[in-house]
Amino acid sequence: MARSAIWLLFFFLSWSIIVNDGYSQEEFVQFTYYDQLTWSENGDQLAFRCILLDESQPERLKANILVKDLSNDKLICINPQPERFTISRDKKYLLFSSIYGLYWMPLEKVAPPVQIYFREPAAKWYFQKFGFLKKKAAIYVERCDQESNQVSREYYRLPALKTGSATIEWVEAPKEDKIRSSEFNLLIDELRDNQLPEAKLKNARIKFLPQAEPGNYELTYQSESSKSVPEIMLSDSRPRLLSANPAKTEVIVSVFQSQDHQTYCFSVKTKKLIPIENKRYFSLSWLDDSRYVCATEDGLFLRNIDLSINQKLNQWQLPGWCQSIDRSLPQYELQVGLEPKKKAAERLAAKLTRAGYAPRIKYFKNQSSAGYRVRVGGFMDRMLAQQAGVELKKKGFNYLIIEISDHYDYFNSLQKEDRETFRNEKEAMVEYKFDKYLRSRIVLKIPNQPDQVIVEEMNNIPVRMAW
Repeated sequence: MARSAIWLLFFFLSWSIIVNDGYSQEEFVQFTYYDQLTWSENGDQLAFRCILLDESQPERLKANILVKDLSNDKLICINPQPERFTISRDKKYLLFSSIYGLYWMPLEKVAPPVQIYFREPAAKWYFQKFGFLKKKAAIYVERCDQESNQVSREYYRLPALKTGSATIEWVEAPKEDKIRSSEFNLLIDELRDNQLPEAKLKNARIKFLPQAEPGNYELTYQSESSKSVPEIMLSDSRPRLLSANPAKTEVIVSVFQSQDHQTYCFSVKTKKLIPIENKRYFSLSWLDDSRYVCATEDGLFLRNIDLSINQKLNQWQLPGWCQSIDRSLPQYELQVGLEPKKKAAERLAAKLTRAGYAPRIKYFKNQSSAGYRVRVGGFMDRMLAQQAGVELKKKGFNYLIIEISDHYDYFNSLQKEDRETFRNEKEAMVEYKFDKYLRSRIVLKIPNQPDQVIVEEMNNIPVRMAW
């Protein structure tokens, strides 16, 4: 009995975290790594890759492209990954949140999203609620402070839509003090806190029922006839989403089953559960009886029941001047030594530094050996690693090609400074500092002027030493 109570408490807390769209940051550290600096053609904007490392999910690194606009001192994410979303009731516009903020975009035409609000990924607040207002083309945003649980509500005017191809000339929505108007949103179905999802259909009901074993549920279909017996369609599953169309004739069901996520479509007419894909659906909103918008593991999609419409809405077209930034992660590195003593590893690292490399030292231990690994480089394929190894050998170093199995460990190490000059007029430089966790910031250097930090570090590292 006690085990059941503990499991239920854990399950409900997990639901609460999903619904709140926030991260618990009291125990785990999040920090960012910057590299691949790239100037715009006129030098007003600086793009760079930003990798988010999360101590609670070290296997899931998130790489995005951010742009610092020096003309207005704004920081923008130009390829945000949607998380939660809402749609205006007239079905013209969509708002979505990501780890980097809140964005607005049209549904009727292809256009880049407009960043309404920038949020640092390690911030101690999250978007609790947001949506459209009926009057004055405006939106509301509710932010919740994780420490005090206080909620603040803010209002913004919607920006004018810029037509044409995607550019970096994003329009900022001006902030309003307060707008009195009713909410103007379509219904969103998502996993609700402490509630088992169910849907009322035409003369029937589809719902999840708990099984004897804690954590397992049955998906059942039952006619409203008083003598009907629930028909079990799925067993040993965990509910993730249950959403019926406005006509109550089609249902989208997302579950966790057999160590994998699976999403189905159920039709009242055929009473069959048809698999859609092995992906989780987080939330869903119906545009009509056939079309819907859904947030999945792969992004935000506009789809219909038979999938003859299957449009990815966050397929962002990046500005040409920053399309060379590579968001993929390296697969190989070169190990130059494994030293039993740290001082020996530091001496080897010093030699590599003098030879023009940026070595990384990490302590390693398993059942058969222990020591300090000294490694250099990061390469997308084995051939590139081999070519670099040949050059390393010419300089008197031995090496092994190592497949990178832990990207969190790879990026959480002191890196060589990244520099990019614009027409000999100014230089941007990424500075790194290692305080158990890697810290990054971007500094602008202009001749005869003091250095200026243009992109601050973004992390929740509890104790940070001075730069």
